[in-house]
Amino acid sequence: MDFKMNFSTTYFFIINLLFFSLSFYMNYLLKKKKKIIGDKDSNLNYYEKAYLYKGPNFIYNTIIAMILKVYGDGQVEIEKNIYKTKRSEEKVEFILKNLDDSQLDDGERRLFKTLFSLGNNEISTRQMDKLRRTEADNYNKKFNDFIFYLEDKMIEKKLFTKEKNSLKIFISFVIFSLLFFVGIISVYNEKFFGVVSIVFSLYFYASLISSFSKMTEAGNEKFRKLEKKEEDLKSSKVNSEEDFLLAVGFGLQKEILSNIYENLDDKRYEIFFDPDFYPSFKTALVGDHLLVRN
Repeated sequence: MDFKMNFSTTYFFIINLLFFSLSFYMNYLLKKKKKIIGDKDSNLNYYEKAYLYKGPNFIYNTIIAMILKVYGDGQVEIEKNIYKTKRSEEKVEFILKNLDDSQLDDGERRLFKTLFSLGNNEISTRQMDKLRRTEADNYNKKFNDFIFYLEDKMIEKKLFTKEKNSLKIFISFVIFSLLFFVGIISVYNEKFFGVVSIVFSLYFYASLISSFSKMTEAGNEKFRKLEKKEEDLKSSKVNSEEDFLLAVGFGLQKEILSNIYENLDDKRYEIFFDPDFYPSFKTALVGDHLLVRN
């Protein structure tokens, strides 16, 4: 196809300038949500940090960290039970029971309300696994509500934005694509200022991709700090209880978790290193899939 056009240089320049101006404006609108003034120094607890850093798809690690914390504080009992299947196979379940929620914070209380709503005064990983497979819609809704709660906490602290960008993203994509196309046509017709349009269209595309994130500037800064925190955790340059809970919430390897745990004075989380503990809770919560918000 021949894209040679008998248009003046001025015409090409005006068309490039028009789409560049439209692209610049749309890019401004996309970035506007990032300028929400948030408190980059706001305090987040261990499960809020895990959620901010890992997001809803890995919420099961955050939940396991929360269960450990409440167990370590003596607010819930965890009992290991070996049972036999109909085929006489021995399997393991962990039972959560005797919850005392008087000392729990709001997020922990909400989580355990969700967990115990699946049973009758106690809940086992075996029951959770069965409900996950047989009553998936009801099961997922309960945990999705908990995910929405955590997201609302991020919005409240202005680390996330609740702005819906679908139409804005679509319009931006169309305009950025037209800028790129106009630049190509201009260069093809030996109007080499079109190179500027091509380069900036690629920049605007990158900006468009970054706009998919719900994080504000304060949220992004928190995220970068948590990236640094993860590196510290991996190198075991930490020795606090929260560091261990964060490592669990981040889903770090068991070897790293063991190294961090060895440096703790209080060994209240020993149950985590039972070889059946993590697999049982992960399978109960998500099986081979992830808890994804609908």
